[in-house]
Amino acid sequence: MKLKPIGRVFNGLNESPGDWTKVKSKIILERRYIAGLYKMNRFKHVWVVFGFHRQRQTVLRVHPMHDPEKPLVGVFASRSPTRPNKLGITLVDLLSVKGNVLTVRGLDAFNGSPVYDIKPNEEEIDY
Repeated sequence: MKLKPIGRVFNGLNESPGDWTKVKSKIILERRYIAGLYKMNRFKHVWVVFGFHRQRQTVLRVHPMHDPEKPLVGVFASRSPTRPNKLGITLVDLLSVKGNVLTVRGLDAFNGSPVYDIKPNEEEIDY
């Protein structure tokens, strides 16, 4: 399977702020995907699937949050970016949708990260 980005993250961050919950990011989709955002503004939260584009290594046991005081856990029992497929998924606050730009809060992705998919929070779906 080959994934192709549908957009990119823009937030100016190239290192972790520590607390990602307050970070605002813009996700700029390729213009050809604008129709896919129809009625997206009805949601307060969306899942963003993105790539850890700067991460090269895979580490199977990690200290959560890079804190050596915390006991080692398997990478799949953590949110570490040192995963085999370098994919991240985060539930974020959707602040606005304008054209091909989504403004979100709480996305733990660095500036330039590829975005592969966006999905509504299942609990908010009301067709």
